[in-house]
Amino acid sequence: MDLQLLSFAWEGNYVIANLIDHRANPFNPHVHAVFEPACHDNARTFDGTEFFPWDEAVQHPDYFIVQDQPNTTVREAIMRAERDWAIPVTVFVYDCEAKPLG
Repeated sequence: MDLQLLSFAWEGNYVIANLIDHRANPFNPHVHAVFEPACHDNARTFDGTEFFPWDEAVQHPDYFIVQDQPNTTVREAIMRAERDWAIPVTVFVYDCEAKPLG
C-alpha cells in the first residue's frame, strides 16, 4: 500500500512528501522506518519539471543520503521527519523484523 502525504510550502518548512508502507499488517504501529530526501524519488509535475528540485535539496544544510530508525512507531517516524529535516522527506515503513538497509 502506498500512502502519499503531501505537505506543500517548500520555503524551508515542509517535510513529509511521501509515506511508503511496506508492512505486512498495515494496522501494526510498530515499524522499522527509513528516511530519505524526497528529491531521490525523481517526482515530476505534469509539465516535466522536478517536483522536489534535486539541486535545492543537495545544497540545503539538512541534506542527507539515507537514515533509518529501527523499533519505532509510525507516529514517531512521522514526528521525526517533521522535526529533524527542513527539506521534503520520504518515509518508508517496514515490519520491525525487516532489515531494509541490510
